[in-house]
Amino acid sequence: MDGRSRSSMDTDMEIQKLPVKRHLPVTKGHGLAKNKYQRNRDEMSIQQFSDSSSQSEGDGDLSLNADDDEYQQPEWTDRKRPPLIYLELGNKVIIVRDEPQPNIKLDDDVELKRKMQKFLGLIPSRRKLFNPSEVRDDDKMMTEDIENINRVVNSFPSSAQSFTPSAEHPIRPKTMMTSTWSKLNLSNIDEPTPEERQAKSQYDIELWSIVFSFDQCTPDSHKEPIDLIDLPNKEQLAANCRRHKSSVPCLERHPHFYGFVRSLSPSISLNMCHPLALTYRQTKFEICKVALAKVLFNIFNHAIFHCGLQVPIVWKHAMNTRCSCQLNVDAFGKRKAKILLLRNIKTTAELLHCLLHEMCHVAAFVFNRELGHGANCCRWAYQAKMALPESPTIEDNCICTFKYTCTMCTRCSYGVADLSTQNLRCYYCQFEVSVKTVWKSTTHDWTRSDPTMTPFKCFIRDKYIQLGGQGANTHSSKMALLNEEFRRLNSTT
Repeated sequence: MDGRSRSSMDTDMEIQKLPVKRHLPVTKGHGLAKNKYQRNRDEMSIQQFSDSSSQSEGDGDLSLNADDDEYQQPEWTDRKRPPLIYLELGNKVIIVRDEPQPNIKLDDDVELKRKMQKFLGLIPSRRKLFNPSEVRDDDKMMTEDIENINRVVNSFPSSAQSFTPSAEHPIRPKTMMTSTWSKLNLSNIDEPTPEERQAKSQYDIELWSIVFSFDQCTPDSHKEPIDLIDLPNKEQLAANCRRHKSSVPCLERHPHFYGFVRSLSPSISLNMCHPLALTYRQTKFEICKVALAKVLFNIFNHAIFHCGLQVPIVWKHAMNTRCSCQLNVDAFGKRKAKILLLRNIKTTAELLHCLLHEMCHVAAFVFNRELGHGANCCRWAYQAKMALPESPTIEDNCICTFKYTCTMCTRCSYGVADLSTQNLRCYYCQFEVSVKTVWKSTTHDWTRSDPTMTPFKCFIRDKYIQLGGQGANTHSSKMALLNEEFRRLNSTT
């Protein structure tokens, strides 16, 4: 081979080793800098709750859960479309169902029958006229109302039985003394002063007084046992519990120290702090809040939620509120959730309240199918106060931000989750459910049927009457067949 050929080959090899510049799409007026900035900002805004994920500066050595694994959640894919989500509307909170209500007949619901006939064009859509003969006499109406009130009052039992907490959830948790305290290095803690000891004794008395008052003021309906049938299986619970093993010592109590949660307060003397809380007390909150949120999640999950939650925590740079939860149903029909926290949270008290509040919402959704601050969410909040008395009190002060309305039967409910998907159906009549953002001033506006003709409504109007001779005699069976066919047709397009 001559020298000229060898030289050309060497040149070609050097060219191949040079880095290849990929041409990114450039937005008009901003150029490549915007794409790079946007990409970096997106990567920073989604820091999920996992040991393998990157955390903020100084978080590496502060986590007490180095043995944790990342909680994996299956996401929606194009290969498998999400199932139909049936929402039970009409009450304070929404209940998510897997199947619609069976055996609904139009003859049993005159109002639904009239709306369906108007929708199908069988009767003209007219406004109901006022009929004076239907107005009852005032004296007769008052007499009937008084009789109804007396009937309801007489139906109550004469003596209400007082509620006593079950043995599984005692009001005052037991003091857990293990070998952990003997293994801790307490040489950097000074001997508490008599004033600090007296303050600790006074705090214990006040704490149990607050818990007793909270228990007395809580309605008995919120003290009822929580349905735990949807908890993960025993193997998954055991795996979750192993992830929490390095956080379990934070639940141990000692008569001379405050609990871990209470020790995070700046008003507590360092000499009386739980030893495992000293790291977070002596570190700037902005540096350790991501690691602290993970430890608190494990503590709450172990002590309150039966180690059943498998939820990532996502830190957001911009939100309308300090905290939120993202709730959805995946392609396999499982209820999934994410906890969203605002990076602008500046104090430990805010973090405690926000995290526990959202965990109660997530548990009510994942375990009890509730969307909103309903009875089960209040029960989880009650259990949290009983299991960890020093934890913040979660009150029913949520502001509903979304309104869910059935486009046919006009049943509606309010919630805090944006389930805006084409697969929402009414649990009762199986029609489309619309999701709209509401404000406090428009929360209780009158609800009417949505006259907008969507592809789903056009399909139902064309096919509903034709199912009379195909074994679909009830409204439920007809809508079930039509929903399945409509979903199948959309999945092929």
